[in-house]
Amino acid sequence: MSCCYTLSKCTDYNSGNRDAANEQAMNPYDPSNNEGPCAFDIRHNFNLGGSYSVPGTSVGGAPVQVGTVFSAVSGRPFTPGVGTFDQSGQNTGQLRADCLANPIYNYSLDYLFPDPNTTRSAITSASDAFASPTPGRLGTCGRDSGRGPRFTQLDLNIVKEFKLQGSTRIQARWEIFNVTNHVNLGNFLSTSVRSGSFGKIGSTPDVDRGNPVLGTGGPARCSGR
Repeated sequence: MSCCYTLSKCTDYNSGNRDAANEQAMNPYDPSNNEGPCAFDIRHNFNLGGSYSVPGTSVGGAPVQVGTVFSAVSGRPFTPGVGTFDQSGQNTGQLRADCLANPIYNYSLDYLFPDPNTTRSAITSASDAFASPTPGRLGTCGRDSGRGPRFTQLDLNIVKEFKLQGSTRIQARWEIFNVTNHVNLGNFLSTSVRSGSFGKIGSTPDVDRGNPVLGTGGPARCSGR
């Protein structure tokens, strides 16, 4: 069994996550105002893995090996903005919202999706936490000052190696990803506080990465070889 925990902090002035880093500073007269968490900053990263040899299963070769990997990762950052609404007079193209209070998040599935036709924002205090800057002003929210949903997943693999002739071996492997079928939440539909979709989630991480089902963060699935 092995266990690994990483506590990290990454800050910069401009970065991208799986894409180009082409964001300009909101205030060109004060580039330091753009300093914040990197787009790929993951504060907490925990992994636990282990394997077990099942007794009495050595018939035909090696014993059956059962292995597991559990991963838990904190959410990625996002910047609360106002979309294309810009009354600053500076045409920044990157205007952020005003931050009035610490946002309150609720990532419970029962809350987010109370029925098949309703989707709620994960930020339950959006109207109290954010506002649009008044004319002539830049927003007070820091770059990448918000945090999206965390990620957790348990994977399982079962391996049996058979002996053929001489040193020849053949291995049968069965892998189950997200064995508990845990629902991991994807990115917000919108990070603009003026949007009706602000804080709402309509995808899972595998869909966000363009690899539905097969990508990490999708529903339970298995493969054998």
